Amino acid sequence: MPERVVTTLEVRWGECDPAGIVYHPSYIDWFSIARMHFLKENGIRYMADFHDRGVTVVVTDVACHYQKALRAEDTAHVTARLVEISRARLTFRYQVTDGCGDLCAQGETRHAFVDRDTLRPVNLAKFAPELWGRLADLPVTSVDSTA
Repeated sequence: MPERVVTTLEVRWGECDPAGIVYHPSYIDWFSIARMHFLKENGIRYMADFHDRGVTVVVTDVACHYQKALRAEDTAHVTARLVEISRARLTFRYQVTDGCGDLCAQGETRHAFVDRDTLRPVNLAKFAPELWGRLADLPVTSVDSTA
């Protein structure tokens, strides 16, 4: 199972402000795409494995630090890695680099597992034990490691 999954995107005009520079919330969308790609590459399908089992993965915190602008038609490489997992939460870290490999942004998202119908937090090991078993096997990267 890969510890880091890189998703390559071409910056679309709709992700930019009128000057053609990526609008800051676009990075948060890219984090979501990269997170889903990370899970898929590691054998976890969001709809089948979470949603269809009654589990919603909600964002509880998000942070992004912007370092270099990207513009329309640039290439963005979004690296996602799982840095923390428990029976109730997940934390992912991300790095966005351009086509030359320069760091453009880095960020983190924290998530909680909740019951899809009640939106109450759940202990995934009790609520969906088979899913928890699969998630517990995901590769977790040390917090001190760089993406």
